[in-house]
Amino acid sequence: MKIKMMVHYAVSFFLAALVLIVINILYMQSSVYQDDGLYHFDSSMHLDFISAGISIDESGAFQVSANVNDYLLRHNIGIQIIDASLSERLKLNAEPYDLENVYSLESLYQLYQSKIATTFAKTLDIDGTQLTLLMVMSPTQIKRTVYTYDVKLVESSYNIFWLVGMNIALLVLISYIYTYNISRPIYRINGGIIKLSEGAYNVEFSGKGLYKEVEMAMNALAIRLEHARNEQRLSDISREEWISNLSHDIRTPLTSLIGYGELLADPEYPPSVEEKKKYIEIITSKGAYIENLLDDLNMATRLKHNQLPLKFESIELVSEMKEILIDILNTKFSEHNITFTHSHESIIAEIDRRLFKRALVNLVYNAFVHNKGTVSVKVHVDMTETEGIKITIEDDGVGVEKEERSKIFSRYYRGTHTTNDAEGSGLGLAIAHDIITAHGGELTADQSSLGGLKLMIKIKSSEV
Repeated sequence: MKIKMMVHYAVSFFLAALVLIVINILYMQSSVYQDDGLYHFDSSMHLDFISAGISIDESGAFQVSANVNDYLLRHNIGIQIIDASLSERLKLNAEPYDLENVYSLESLYQLYQSKIATTFAKTLDIDGTQLTLLMVMSPTQIKRTVYTYDVKLVESSYNIFWLVGMNIALLVLISYIYTYNISRPIYRINGGIIKLSEGAYNVEFSGKGLYKEVEMAMNALAIRLEHARNEQRLSDISREEWISNLSHDIRTPLTSLIGYGELLADPEYPPSVEEKKKYIEIITSKGAYIENLLDDLNMATRLKHNQLPLKFESIELVSEMKEILIDILNTKFSEHNITFTHSHESIIAEIDRRLFKRALVNLVYNAFVHNKGTVSVKVHVDMTETEGIKITIEDDGVGVEKEERSKIFSRYYRGTHTTNDAEGSGLGLAIAHDIITAHGGELTADQSSLGGLKLMIKIKSSEV
């Protein structure tokens, strides 16, 4: 895989570089080297214009027109006129170039090759006098480069096969270095993805270089996948324990139903009227218990998959909670104590009346079911502009260890203080948590000042 990837990138880079080289060669041949004006300066235009404005008067003095003087200044051109003896007869605007007054043939040739001035010459014939016009320009404007070389040596040096071979070798080397550095992190990332797909979440990338963000994201993904797998493993263990406990909870009342049903149906030992009444009450009670277990399981499943639509309505929360708490005390938990307080006489909330009652009942029942003896529960509802509605439910029971508080709202979790004979599906707090969450609220757990567990509900108020 690694070799295949490197070959792919190497070939791609080599072909791209080769195409760029060919395009540049074609461009140079078609545009640069074919443009005669690009490397050839025609000085005749300047020389003709200058020579046309120079004359000799009757006294033998040179006369230069104003147009020529202005032309020389505008184009930064210097001129010098020498006679047949190579002596200076006239010089204009040539001070920067330090021209000689008398030349030899050698000095003229040196002036032609000078790097200080670029010189052009034209023969003049003014009134029968043979003169030479030297025009000098700055190399920053017009530059002349003279090459002198051995033809055979240059031809041997520019061997086409050697040049092509050298360039191909360089391209291959650069391609290898480029593709190695590009493909190495890709190969590493690709290998990490394969490991993740195989369930090996212990991969760790360096998080450096061009793909730093990708590698850091891969590290974060590996951590999340490992955490999800651990959570799934714990969830599976908890679910198996929950199924085992639920099976036990259902088996016990089912045994009672079957047993008392057989007693009622026994023709040899018909029960008395009082016994029939007692047996029927037990059968009804056990049937209702099983029905509640199945109802909890159904509601937990529907809440988990967001299949339980909420019917919101404006409810006066204080009076609603009073009724719910009174109903709780009128059940089998009448021996326990409930204290209800509120900060406002009236608090309006947008809630699903039926589901909110289910959540509050589950939270209060939790204090009664998982504590022995008489339990005192304190319920308080408050409302502020910043936090909305806040409901606290505290008890003076055994409480929950700090390490377990984040787990008590899990669907299949049973705390360390939960006894095997505790009735219920173990879904009460999970259902309450999902109901509050569906309302856009929050349900958390903490240590109560009464010594037991403190449950806190936060939901929005219609008045905020």
